[in-house]
Amino acid sequence: MPDDTPRSTQHATRSTAHTIRNSQLAILFLAFALRLFRLDFQELRGDEAFGYFFSLRAYNDIIAATLALREPHPVGSYFLQHLWLSWAGHSEFALRFVSVWFGVLAVALLWRLARRLELSPAAASVGALLLAVSPYAIWHSQDARMYSILLALTLASTWLMVEALQRGRWPVWFLYVAVSWLALHTHYFAVFVLAAQNCFVIGRALLMPRVRFSAVQWVQWQLVLGFFYLPWFFTASETLTGYGGNGDSPGFWEMAQRSLAVFAAGESIPADWRTGVAVGAGLLLLLGGFALWRDGSSRRRTLFLLLLLWAVPVLATWASSQSRPIFNERYLIAAAPPFYLLLAAAVTYTFRYSLFAIRYFPSLLLGSLLIFSLTNHFFNPAYSKTRGWRELAEAFQRFSAGLPPEQVRLAQNFPDPTIWYYYTGPLEHIVLPPAANDASGANEAVAALVAEGVTRVILPVQPAAWWDGSGIGSASLADRYALSAHLPVGVWPLEIYSRAGDSFTPLSVEFVNGLALTGLLVEPDVLTPGGLLVVYLAWDSANAELGGSETVFLHLLDGAGQIVAQVDAPFPTGPATDVQVTDVRATYGILLPDTLPAGPVRLIGGLYDPSLPGAPRIGTTTGADWVELGNLAAP
Repeated sequence: MPDDTPRSTQHATRSTAHTIRNSQLAILFLAFALRLFRLDFQELRGDEAFGYFFSLRAYNDIIAATLALREPHPVGSYFLQHLWLSWAGHSEFALRFVSVWFGVLAVALLWRLARRLELSPAAASVGALLLAVSPYAIWHSQDARMYSILLALTLASTWLMVEALQRGRWPVWFLYVAVSWLALHTHYFAVFVLAAQNCFVIGRALLMPRVRFSAVQWVQWQLVLGFFYLPWFFTASETLTGYGGNGDSPGFWEMAQRSLAVFAAGESIPADWRTGVAVGAGLLLLLGGFALWRDGSSRRRTLFLLLLLWAVPVLATWASSQSRPIFNERYLIAAAPPFYLLLAAAVTYTFRYSLFAIRYFPSLLLGSLLIFSLTNHFFNPAYSKTRGWRELAEAFQRFSAGLPPEQVRLAQNFPDPTIWYYYTGPLEHIVLPPAANDASGANEAVAALVAEGVTRVILPVQPAAWWDGSGIGSASLADRYALSAHLPVGVWPLEIYSRAGDSFTPLSVEFVNGLALTGLLVEPDVLTPGGLLVVYLAWDSANAELGGSETVFLHLLDGAGQIVAQVDAPFPTGPATDVQVTDVRATYGILLPDTLPAGPVRLIGGLYDPSLPGAPRIGTTTGADWVELGNLAAP
């Protein structure tokens, strides 16, 4: 009777291979789905918008601007985005899809690297799964910047390094040099991964004389890599040495806590959870290291490599931040893969135990944390990378409607380019102050606006301590313009400043207290729902007897005589105006409701005294207690 054991073995092998392949595809599909989900839901953040506008330049201009502006990132990602946008268009979805693709590629590369390092299929799958569902990796895979590209390229570089050391074929070495060169042109911190690789190869050669020939090959190909990269390195050296940083300089323990917590759960968890998450992640890393150490010399070399690939980039980034504020969690992206492989080693190690608390508890706890963080990332506005830009762009349209574009300016107290991705209207914009903390420059810019006949300036106030920490933008406008409206839009206070032109309509209305209304100017004369109506009134108080509590009221009335919008403001006297009290010109802003009724709207005004019982109105000499100021059109 023939022995069918070999056939059974072959069948089991094919079945196992089929299962592994299916698990790989499922993990890749999950990674793609999570990165594609709500890809364009969150608005662009400032760096994404900057990268977008930067990549619109021609290739030669990108290089020139990178050097001239000392842009702290090399040109690789901008070249790629320039090419991609010419095919895919300029939507938020298109902008971020490049990062999605590289994020999914990184998951596949991590599995391949794990298998090349002789980790078990289970450990490789768990590591790939952790990267696939990592809130940290997903955040960067949905971000139109270079960090997801850097993640994939440095992973590919490490995988090719292992392939080249094990096989020694020149095509693999050539691919290693090409991919590493691209990584260096994507982000300068790729050099930290290359440093970790060199530490591993040199350390291995010192401990294992039989592999020293491969170390000689390694040095030769490193020289080739340096030969091709050094021209750019020397060209951009001023940028590398002169960049002041856009992060902070944490102490060691704060750095360790932040890096462990962000790798384990991303940035969409409560801040007071981070210490506990970091401690738990640290314990799992120790367990993963122990599991690899006890599995023999081959696994110990793998452990040595993973520790270097994780620790060197993190520590080098932290060390560089001690001389300038440059530490930021996003710069650690290349150190994430070894973290997840060490976590995978810990999780698979616990699967060997039959006791439920040991076997499944770490996995359930980690899984619950990841689900919680991902839910926050996708659905909780408190963890959005940015929000309010679309609303702000729409507000610009509303609050400039009805006015000639040359009479309106959009101002920023910080040069954030994001709004210009969302606002594509005709209005020009300025930055106040034009340079960091430049008060004199801001005053000169506002004086130029006055000379140009600008009557309305719209300013969203952004927190920017290093650019406008003392409110220079608002103060410079308030010196020449009146604050006619102040309201929240998105996450910013929106200030609207107005200044009257010279086209006042003469009026001759005298009140019983001797105050005379002598002129009127209304802008615009066609109302926009949700917009702003600014009324300028000229007063003559030379013969007035004022008690100091007089208040001006302005009402907008619909066809039935009902008030649809109004404003009340104290009558301006003395130093509250920049002209003599015999010719007081005051500005009144009326915010219009979104439900403004269609048809003509009447504007009336008058005076009352809130200090008296019943707040009686102050009548005119003709016996009326209000003044007809005109009719306005509403769409």
